[in-house]
Amino acid sequence: MDKNGKELDQLKFIASMFRMAMQEFNNVMGPESIRTIFRLIGERQGESVEKRMREKFNIKEWTPELFAEKFVKDVLDPALGENQSVIEIEGNDLIVKVNVCPFKRAGIDISNKYYCTYTEGLIDYAAKRAFGNVEFKALDLISNENSCCEFKLSIR
Repeated sequence: MDKNGKELDQLKFIASMFRMAMQEFNNVMGPESIRTIFRLIGERQGESVEKRMREKFNIKEWTPELFAEKFVKDVLDPALGENQSVIEIEGNDLIVKVNVCPFKRAGIDISNKYYCTYTEGLIDYAAKRAFGNVEFKALDLISNENSCCEFKLSIR
């Protein structure tokens, strides 16, 4: 077996263990607790990626255009693949569109929305750290059988 085959087998094993662990967490804690935990993890990551981008690109003050460009290229593209997300700017609103779910692509059941809450926390808190007063709203989710996830960030 070549190196890529071994790595793929390792990733399949890890994904299998992750699925089993999530089932046990669900049995012990229940879905609402798990969604809360994933949301909190997403929020911490959102704060962290905004700080990292601010330092990496030497940003003194975010504009919607700059945030959209850097967030897609530095956060979403590496996780999702190029051209799988876009942020559209409509006045003081940023519309984040994500065309693929990395969890679904890995064969993980997303109907429970655990991973959606991670993504929501990530986007929400990165924007709040960048702009301060931001209202966040999930408009569409792939886990609701929509073609993409869509989130609205309204800068106040």
